[in-house]
Amino acid sequence: MTRSRWTRRAACAAVLVAAGALPATTAAPAGANHILLASLQVTPEISSVQVGATVTLTANFRSSLPNLTTTKVNFDFEGGPLATAPDVSCDIAAAANSCTVAVTATVSGTTLVRASFNGATVDATEGRLASSAASGTTADCLTVAEGESDPAACRAGDPPAAGAVAEPDDTDVVRITWRDRGLDVAPDSQPKALGETATLTATAYNLNGTTAANTPVKFEFFDASVSDPGGGNTPATPDKTCTTGPAGTCTITVTQAGDGVDLLCAWTMSAPPSMSGKATDTGVCNSEVLFDVSANDGVPSPIDDGIDVVRILWGNANPVITPPVVTPPVVTPVGSGYWLVASDGGIFAFGDAVFQGSTGAIKLNQPIVGMAATPTRKGYFLAASDGGIFAFGDAVFRGSTGAIKLNQPIVGMAATPNGGGYFLVARDGGIFAFGNAVFRGSTGAIKLAQPIVGMDVTPSGNGYFLVAADGGVFAFGDAVFRGSTGAIKLAKPIVGITTTPTGNGYYLVASDGGIFAFGDAVFRGSTGAIRLNQPIVGMSRSVTGAGYRLVASDGGIFAFGDALFKGSTGAISLNRPMVGMAGF
Repeated sequence: MTRSRWTRRAACAAVLVAAGALPATTAAPAGANHILLASLQVTPEISSVQVGATVTLTANFRSSLPNLTTTKVNFDFEGGPLATAPDVSCDIAAAANSCTVAVTATVSGTTLVRASFNGATVDATEGRLASSAASGTTADCLTVAEGESDPAACRAGDPPAAGAVAEPDDTDVVRITWRDRGLDVAPDSQPKALGETATLTATAYNLNGTTAANTPVKFEFFDASVSDPGGGNTPATPDKTCTTGPAGTCTITVTQAGDGVDLLCAWTMSAPPSMSGKATDTGVCNSEVLFDVSANDGVPSPIDDGIDVVRILWGNANPVITPPVVTPPVVTPVGSGYWLVASDGGIFAFGDAVFQGSTGAIKLNQPIVGMAATPTRKGYFLAASDGGIFAFGDAVFRGSTGAIKLNQPIVGMAATPNGGGYFLVARDGGIFAFGNAVFRGSTGAIKLAQPIVGMDVTPSGNGYFLVAADGGVFAFGDAVFRGSTGAIKLAKPIVGITTTPTGNGYYLVASDGGIFAFGDAVFRGSTGAIRLNQPIVGMSRSVTGAGYRLVASDGGIFAFGDALFKGSTGAISLNRPMVGMAGF
């Protein structure tokens, strides 16, 4: 579109002239100030609501001149659950400044809504943000004082496609996301004697974290499950269902007389998920697997994760692997501090670690999933599951994937040894390198048995390790494979990896705190035999490599070897669970 600003405004001017707002002889002077004419702003800029909820969009007529005639505003739906829905409109009455439409969807997804004055040429190239100004002061959205409910909405999430006409104009684009109710089914995995009854308890969650009543939950056995009443992997006709009661929970039961494994997918969405694999290998429900990155058995993360995969091990189908016990050598403690990070980006500093800032008071698009410290110990990076990066202290922002549509969410990060760059790793093992971090390879194109859950870099920064939930290890660059638990049936899934100072070894940590040491890594102890209040979500080693700390989702800290305990949040009621740590 190449029309000039004044030519485009002529359509709006014509409406005002007809209503007597401008003399009929008004001409378009060179460099005319188009703010004197009408422009359109729709609020809210961003809406994130539960499936079935109604969003009220308000079209605001903005002009230094009065609105003297009825003005129709058209709303066109683009993509997502309303892609094929009929367009809607509303009328701004004479002397009024706004009108509203109500929009709802019965399935999850994101729809862009392009609004325009009736009769005006629609700016089809305009994005949700029509200004790239860093401050947002000239962005295509209202201020809080003008009626916008979310103070961060002007700069939240969408690329600022400028469009064919400078802002403000008579087209505005806003975004609505409908999200599913979250689901957790417990226990994730349970052994049962033959003839016993296994009970699975489903809990549904609203977006605000409260439990959701009257929510249908469907269950389908994966192919090759011993209790499957028919052909597996047919979610269109689920094997079992229940509906949550007032407490947001419901249960199903399974009884089996023969040895074997039952693997079930459970979901809350109205549309059935896609299922593949078998109970005897790796069953995948959409992208969900048995042990997902949120550690399960609690509020799902993200909160709208409406799928869970659970397992029942009947009879002799449940061997347990116990890590070897090694007597730790006598060492001189040198550990001095650490940071813990919660899923809302809240930071908790202990020992000599200094608080440099957090996102705890910011409304995030996606939860924080990991952190990495700078080598000076005076700063740190936080990474969200959409790849958004938040830098504090002397950490320098080098780029992110926040504006990219990822195939799988980010699950972890690692900084380069000199702090001049960092890597992000996605659940499928896709690698994103920024700053002086160099891409050395990925598993993005490989069909994994279990999803990637973490990564760490070599001391040179010229290589890195990825680890999957089954303990499979993938080495790239100058990283050397030293072993894995990929062929071992684990009691609990792996949740992280930490390299030794030499890079010639690494530790894997499981959600029960079990430690697996490879190469020159030395086992110093674990919580594998301890009943934890909450699962382990991360670890960091001491500077010498002769010790390490584990952190649980409640912020409980477990120190081994020369790593010193400096405090924890185990006795504090957290707003959000811990998801990682960085220490020295």
